[in-house]
Amino acid sequence: MEMKKNKTIMLVLAFITSLFFSACVEDSDFTVPQNLEAEENEAISKIIESIRLGTLQEKTIKQVKELYIKGNEPIKIKSNIVVVGYVISSDKTGNFYKEFYIQDAPENPTSGIKIALNLTNSYSTFNVGRKIFIRLKGLYIGETNSGDGIITIGGKIKTTDVTEVEAVTVNQMSNHLFRTGITKEIVPKIIDFAGINDANIGTFIRLENVFFEASLTGKPYVDPKEDFDTQRKIQTCLGLGYDDLLLETSSFSSFSNITLPEKAGSIQAVVSKSFGGDFIVLNLNTTQDVAMEQERCSPLPMENFTKILLEENFDAESGDVDILNWINYREEGTKSWRSYTDSYSQSKAARIGSKNSDDTNTVSWLITSAINLETTVQEFLSFETSNSFANGSELVVFISTDFNGNTAHINQATWTVLPAKIVADGTGFKNWVHSTYIELSAYSGVAYIAFKYTGNGNVNFDGTYELDNITIIAKEE
Repeated sequence: MEMKKNKTIMLVLAFITSLFFSACVEDSDFTVPQNLEAEENEAISKIIESIRLGTLQEKTIKQVKELYIKGNEPIKIKSNIVVVGYVISSDKTGNFYKEFYIQDAPENPTSGIKIALNLTNSYSTFNVGRKIFIRLKGLYIGETNSGDGIITIGGKIKTTDVTEVEAVTVNQMSNHLFRTGITKEIVPKIIDFAGINDANIGTFIRLENVFFEASLTGKPYVDPKEDFDTQRKIQTCLGLGYDDLLLETSSFSSFSNITLPEKAGSIQAVVSKSFGGDFIVLNLNTTQDVAMEQERCSPLPMENFTKILLEENFDAESGDVDILNWINYREEGTKSWRSYTDSYSQSKAARIGSKNSDDTNTVSWLITSAINLETTVQEFLSFETSNSFANGSELVVFISTDFNGNTAHINQATWTVLPAKIVADGTGFKNWVHSTYIELSAYSGVAYIAFKYTGNGNVNFDGTYELDNITIIAKEE
């Protein structure tokens, strides 16, 4: 309660301060600078020359994020390294506060990161699309809210919590944050709805064929009863059902009272996480990035899909999973997929994890029997996953139509990642997450579905996943 009270006081004071500051300064003072000062140009030139000479080492955003492990104490950067990125968020509408995000490319980014900055109206300096250099020596990599999974560049360790970073101060800015004269158009990366995961955090994406939940008709972006943030559910049709995601909006945003659109369309936003890190959320820069003028979709009728091509609930298994014509294969390490009884669902499931393995690497495959896709016209895969603290390990589902069923040829086959929803690390261990219905109509011939686990014996990457209720249903020709 005391933490929430303090947060309320701080946000209210900040809001009042920003109102006062805005009233005292002409609007023209907040226009985006078109040219860099000579001092800024000189600083950028020195950085580029230092990189060329090797006295300053350039790291990618992904490499910088890999320096930190979720939930650990922040890492102070002691070496001469620099990271480059393009600004993708804006606090102009008040939906971001004392922070901005950068990603590694203006188009098709592979990674993004948050910068905590003790500055309001930062959009006037770090405008969307601006290419910037950040000299990291003396700064920290960590989280502003320990365990939330949003890796952040900060200026110091929080005095009241050594597991969290605080913002880069205004005094630190001139020594660490450098703008170039380049501003690029940020092209949102189009992503499959179910395919959004932690790797997308800090990037600017676009979702298509989406709409707000029907129960939200007539409601605004922010619930007027909320003091801080409101999460509104966005949905899409995925085959035989719906999938959903959360849009999170600050009560201090200028569009908080605008009514949500009723139709369907697209949304462009920054991928982030909820305050506690339990859910992936989207954050808008502006409502201009919401274009919903189309009619809503409806899921396909389940009764038309009567053909069962695959059905497995592991109830007949004991010990290592050993199903006729399935493959339980250890590529690296000593851990195989095993049967276990889930005390919450009161049924058996398959489990994989590298905890206490002491293995340098764990790569373990569970591959279904061959699926004939030639006698049906539309097929959908679904399954459920749960976890016991994923801890940086990874579970991915693949499909292959050129695998021959021989374990010796697994790595010679072509495996395509399917856009399935896999349980997130922050999801409660009691919860089972449905994959959504993944359409397989684009594939033909004989196919194999593979569940590939990657982890190791390190406590930060030794998590456990559970898998159950795998089905493929289809329409007959």
